Amino acid sequence: MLISNIYGRLAADPTEKTTRTGNPMALASVAVDVTGQRTEDGDSETLWVSLMAFGHQCEALLRAEKGQMVAAIGKLTRGRYTGKDGTERESWTLLAESVVTAKSARPGGGRQRPNGDDRQRDQAPTQRQPPAHDFHDSIPF
Repeated sequence: MLISNIYGRLAADPTEKTTRTGNPMALASVAVDVTGQRTEDGDSETLWVSLMAFGHQCEALLRAEKGQMVAAIGKLTRGRYTGKDGTERESWTLLAESVVTAKSARPGGGRQRPNGDDRQRDQAPTQRQPPAHDFHDSIPF
């Protein structure tokens, strides 16, 4: 097990599960483009990582949707298993300590307003107050 980070696209909407002790957890599958690794036909190689999150990270992950980019840092583990066809396979799971999505990175987690509607822009500009001290006076020494 090692601390690692991943950055990829969600394959589906995250799902919420409950542990045996009643704590909520989120599960998601993330497609990570493995930079520098190309298949024989020239396409980039995709590494599929299962993402697990608890607590605040669970809440952040559950706000994300299929197709969105997600970045996560946590403990990465590799598992090995034999597929139904008898071939040896591996799986990767990241237990998230930090999750950042487009919705968690934007203040309020909301979407941008259509047509550039920005409430701050519509407010009247405030008048600038003069500085409390005049720093342009001569130095007394």
